[in-house]
Amino acid sequence: MVDQFDTAHIPLPRSASRASVSNGTGNNPNRLIRMIRALGEFSNRLQFAGVAGLTFKGARDLYNALGYTRTLTLKDYRDRFKRGGIAARIVEAFPDATWSGGAEIVEDEDPEISTALEDDFEDLDERLGVWEVFHRADILAGIGTFSVIVIGAAGKLDEELPMMGSQEDILYLSVYAPDEVTIQTWDIDPESERFGLPLTYQIQRKVNNVQTMQNFSRMVHWTRIIHVADGVLEDTITGTPRLEKVWNDLDNLDKVVGGGSEAFWLRVHQGYHWDIDPNIKVDDAVKTKLEQEAEEFAHQMRRTMATRGMKFTTTGSDVANFDPPVKALMSLISGATKIPQRILLGSERGELASTQDRENWNDRVVARRGGYATNLVRDLVGRLMDYGALPEAEEYDVRWPDIKVLTEGEQADVATKWAGLNKAADGPVVLPEEIRDRILGLDPLTPEQVEEWEGKKPAPPAIGPDGKPMPPGIGPDGKPLPPGTGPDGQPLPPAQKNEPPTPVFDDETKQDESLDLPLDDDGEDDEEDDEE
Repeated sequence: MVDQFDTAHIPLPRSASRASVSNGTGNNPNRLIRMIRALGEFSNRLQFAGVAGLTFKGARDLYNALGYTRTLTLKDYRDRFKRGGIAARIVEAFPDATWSGGAEIVEDEDPEISTALEDDFEDLDERLGVWEVFHRADILAGIGTFSVIVIGAAGKLDEELPMMGSQEDILYLSVYAPDEVTIQTWDIDPESERFGLPLTYQIQRKVNNVQTMQNFSRMVHWTRIIHVADGVLEDTITGTPRLEKVWNDLDNLDKVVGGGSEAFWLRVHQGYHWDIDPNIKVDDAVKTKLEQEAEEFAHQMRRTMATRGMKFTTTGSDVANFDPPVKALMSLISGATKIPQRILLGSERGELASTQDRENWNDRVVARRGGYATNLVRDLVGRLMDYGALPEAEEYDVRWPDIKVLTEGEQADVATKWAGLNKAADGPVVLPEEIRDRILGLDPLTPEQVEEWEGKKPAPPAIGPDGKPMPPGIGPDGKPLPPGTGPDGQPLPPAQKNEPPTPVFDDETKQDESLDLPLDDDGEDDEEDDEE
C-alpha cells in the first residue's frame, strides 16, 4: 500500500504573479512545486486505484476479474471519445445543450437602447464566433481535466496582453485540447491575489496525437488564456473527465453489445450436419472433394452439392437477445451522468420523453448556464475589458435564451385548460395576455389586431325570459330580429351583420335583379319580347 502524501499545503493549479515566473535556473521553485504536487497526486491516485474493486479484504479483485482498467490515461479518454458513440454523446450532451443558441451581453435592460459594450461584443461574436469557441472548449475540457482558449493579440505569446483600442485588436480565439496544453509555472507568492494559479502554459498543436509542426511549441502568458475546467472539486483548475465515473459501465456495454453482435452473427447462420451412410465406401479423393464443396457451400461460393449416401441437416440455433442487459446498462449510465436516457440516445421527442425527464434535464442545463457557463463568459469579457478590447461597464448580465419545455401540442393543452379556468370560476382568473406570454410565448396583440378580432366576433345570443340563450336570430321576446341588429336592438358592425350579400355583376353579363332574367340588346328582358 502506498502511503498518502499530504499536499494540502502545496499551491493548487491556477495563475500567478509575474514575479514568480521561472527564471531558467536550476533552483526553480516552480519546477520543484510541480514535481512535489505531481508526486502527491500520483501517490493519491495509486492509493485509490489500488483499493478500487477490492473486496473480501483484498482477497477478490473485481477489476482484475472483470477486465477493468485500473488507471486511466488521457489517451484512454480520447480514444474512447473518438470511437465510442455513447461515450461521445456523454461528453457532448451538456455542452450542446448549454451553448445552443448562444447568449447575449445585456448592459441596459431597455431593448430600445443598445450600449457600446453590447454592440462591440456582438461584433466580436460575428467575427470570431465566440459561442462556438466556448462550445468546442467545453467539449474538449470534458475529455480530460481542462482545456484552454488562447486570446490572439499583438505581441509575443509569452508576454502579458497589450492594451488595445477595440475588439478588432483581438486576432483570434483558439481552442487547445488537454493533451495539447501543459501548465509550466505557478504563482507561489502567498501575498499575490493569484496565489496558487498558473502563470504560464506550454501549448503545442496536435492532429491525431501527432505534433503538426516540429517547432510549434510556445509558452503563453496567463493573461492570454481562458482556462476551461468542468466538474472541479479539489481546486478550480483540474476538472473531472466526464467518462471517468461510467468507464466500467462503458466497458460492460462494449462486452454486451460486442458479444451479443458476435453471437447473433454466429447463430443466425445455422450450422450444417453431414451424415455419411456407413455402408458407402468413400475413398480419400471423394472425401477431399466433399470437404472442398462443403467449404464452398458454407462460404456461399456455391449453392448446390452432389452427394451420394449422405444426409444433409441444418442445426437449429437461438438468436441472441441482448436488449435487456443493454437497457440495464444504459439506465446505470444515465443515472451516473444525469442525462435522461432519451436525450443520451438522441431520441428526444415530445411524444416519447416524459415531461418530468425534460423538466429535470432543462433544470440542470439552466443551472449549468447560470453558474459554470456564465463564469466562463465573464472571464473572457472581464479580461477584454481590462485590456481595452471591450468598453468598461460597471454592471452587465449574461442573458441566456429560454429553453422550450413544452411541445406545441402540450402548450395548446395547457392554454385550453387555462382558458377554461375563467369559465369554471365564472370570472377572470387568467387574462388572454398571460396565456399568450407565459404558455404560448407569443407577443401581445396590437390594438389593430384586437379591433379586427372584436369586429369579427359573432353577436352573443339574446337571453329569453327564462334566462336561457335564444336561438340565433331570435330576440328576447321570441320574435325574429331585424336584419343587421344585435340581441340588444343595436346595429351590428359591418362584419357581424346578417344581411344577404349585394349581387355584383360585371359589364358583360347583366341581369335583372328582381326577375333574375338576362337582358337583351335593347335593354328589355326576353319575357316581354316573347309576349310581343
